[in-house]
Amino acid sequence: MTTTDFSAPVPPPADPPPARAIRRSSTDRVAAGVAGGLGEYFRVDPVLFRVLFAVSAFFGGAGIVAYLLAWAVIPEVGATDAPLDRFVGELRRRRIPFWLVAGVAILIGWAVLFSWWAPAPFFPAVIAVILLVVVLSRRKPPVEPAAAPPVQAVGWVPETQAWISESRARSRERRRRAAPVRWITLGVLAATLAVLVVCDAVSGIVIPAYFWTAGGIVLAGLLVGLVLRRTPWSISLLLVPTVVGLVAFGGSRASLHDGVGQEYWTPSSVAQLDSSYRLAIGQGVLNLSEVTLDRPTHVSITMGAGQLRILVPNGLNVQVRARVHLGTVQLNGRDDFLPGHSSSSGVNLDLQVPATSQTGPALTIDVHLTDGEVSVENV
Repeated sequence: MTTTDFSAPVPPPADPPPARAIRRSSTDRVAAGVAGGLGEYFRVDPVLFRVLFAVSAFFGGAGIVAYLLAWAVIPEVGATDAPLDRFVGELRRRRIPFWLVAGVAILIGWAVLFSWWAPAPFFPAVIAVILLVVVLSRRKPPVEPAAAPPVQAVGWVPETQAWISESRARSRERRRRAAPVRWITLGVLAATLAVLVVCDAVSGIVIPAYFWTAGGIVLAGLLVGLVLRRTPWSISLLLVPTVVGLVAFGGSRASLHDGVGQEYWTPSSVAQLDSSYRLAIGQGVLNLSEVTLDRPTHVSITMGAGQLRILVPNGLNVQVRARVHLGTVQLNGRDDFLPGHSSSSGVNLDLQVPATSQTGPALTIDVHLTDGEVSVENV
């Protein structure tokens, strides 16, 4: 009869093989090691993935997008967190909702890469990104150092409310600190513009001087705020109308001293024909129907913005040299009288009115209109 010895030790069960994790390669890499890591994980030649990324890049940039996404979600060898995990953790530490950042990034990428008027081909990709955002927004953040307790994951609604509250508090504190610089800048700006208005009313100041002065004072205020670490960023909004004004009136020779409104100039003879007519903003009409020339005459018309009408009688030898910064030039209601002429901007034309040559003394009219329309009409 045999007996079984139950006292012999039983060998422990073998440990399961460690789970293989995909990592970006640190040795076999051309760019970020994505293809090398995929090759090591699937045990294939990484050249295969490099070819796939390169070829798919020609199909709307899909290969580039796929490579960037892989770099963002795959950690490098020796690291536990992917770049996207670290980015999400940093957003949570700063109390910035990840869904907000991702939404803005999607809108910018869509506006740059795709067509807003044809979203159907990319609708599945948008749904996939939204699902990715939802999943990542509910992931626990990386463990903080021992000195600081870990930040607990919260829902997007209270997270957004906390972010808004903290942003408002910080904004109020920044405005309070920057208030002295802001009010001093606005005071200097208002006083300087008032002085310019007085000087303009007395002797005339070109319109661009207002915008150059305003822009210089605002930039000086921002620079002083940066040096003092009390930057009044709210006054930077004043740079928008300043830049718009400089673009519109940058080369203007007119001033508010020249007048605003409607001017009707009706000389009845060459003796009553002034050598210069000026109007800041409005409509000017130069009626030459009663003028008879006995000698060559030159007239200059300067306007800032508006419409200028020049009424020329038949038989009068008139040459109009129009210089328009932004606007159009019309002859008898048409702006297509010259081959290749465009009525967009930067018009610089010499017109013989009427188009056929005339005999006798000539009246030359130099027009400088910054923004608007010059209309030459035969009456």
